[in-house]
Formats: sequence, structure tokens, C-alpha cells
Amino acid sequence: MDAAEKLLLMFFLLAAVATFVFVAVAWSTRLPEQEQAEVQHRGYVIRGRWFLGLTLGLLAVFFGTIPFFPYLAAAAALQPAEKVPVIAMQFAFIMPDHFPLNRRILFEVTSRDVNHGFGIYNPEGQLIAQTQAMPDYVNYLAVTFHQPGHYTARCLEYCGVGHAIMQKDFTVEGASPAPAPMPMQEPSGTNTVPSSNESNPFE
Repeated sequence: MDAAEKLLLMFFLLAAVATFVFVAVAWSTRLPEQEQAEVQHRGYVIRGRWFLGLTLGLLAVFFGTIPFFPYLAAAAALQPAEKVPVIAMQFAFIMPDHFPLNRRILFEVTSRDVNHGFGIYNPEGQLIAQTQAMPDYVNYLAVTFHQPGHYTARCLEYCGVGHAIMQKDFTVEGASPAPAPMPMQEPSGTNTVPSSNESNPFE
């Protein structure tokens, strides 16, 4: 289900709830009238239950969203990482061309001239991390690349006539493959001519 289908489904659900509320209110007007004293106690009970339910719902939302608070990410940024300086300037980024896979990288982002944006796009073109590059100030951006491939860093803040072309391509690669074993060399003096039952590759 894509984003458009989710929005459409949410719209229909909210519309159904609103319709039910309007129908319930309209239906309640068909009931016989009652004195205020007769319905006052029941109204207080409904109000108390509504307040209790609303409070419990808000508490559930609060505790359920704690893992998404930015404070945990800020604390994680203090964990050991490979520090990589990034210098933004009109109209380029000075940074390495290769990064390791599954290793925590702490970008130290600053600017040499004006304010720039520093946004990292994965191989699918999705923005995965961003911060601002400012002169005489360093912003820290912790990123762990879990997918190998070609990434792009783009400026996300207008910085001059060359803003549209300000980007830097880099590659994320896994561990270097182990070197292939060297062929065994026969000791000097050993006959290397193929025997009669072996094929000669040079014939």
C-alpha cells in the first residue's frame, strides 16, 4: 500500500467516524425530552469516562513515541565512530570518495564561505540524513551505511548561482575481498613439461 492509498484509507475512516457521530447526535434528538436533573448525573459520568479515556490515550501515545525522541539519537551520536570532516564551499563538497559498509561514520560538517545544506541520498535517491553546513561552526551528523552502492551528497540550501550543481558522489563498499591465493611455484630444477597423460595448454 503506497502513501496515496494510505491517505485515502485514512480519509474514508475519518469520514465514517464523522458520519457516525452526526447520525448519533441526530438520532438522540428523537428521544423524549428529559429534565436537567435526570440527565445531569449521567452527563457527569460520561464526562469523567471521556476524560479518563483521553488521558490514557495521550499517555499511551507519549510512551509509545519515546523511542522516536531526538534525545536518544543525540546520545547515540556520542558513541565511538569514525570521524570524517566535510567542508562545503561554492560549489562543491570536500570529503572522501569511499566509505565502509556497516561502520558508524560521524561527519563533521562545516562551510568555508556561506551557509550550505548537506543531504545524503542513498542509491534509490531517497534522503537518509541531512544537516547544515555553516561558516565557523561544526555540525555533527552520525550515519551508518547499511547498503552498498553509489550515494550522493547534495546542497539543500540555496548558496548561489551554482547551487543546482553542488553535489558529491561517493561509494559505500563492503570489506575488501581476501586476495586470491598465489599459485604454487615448483622448486627450481623440477621438470615442468607436461607428462604424456596431461594436456599442454599451449598446443
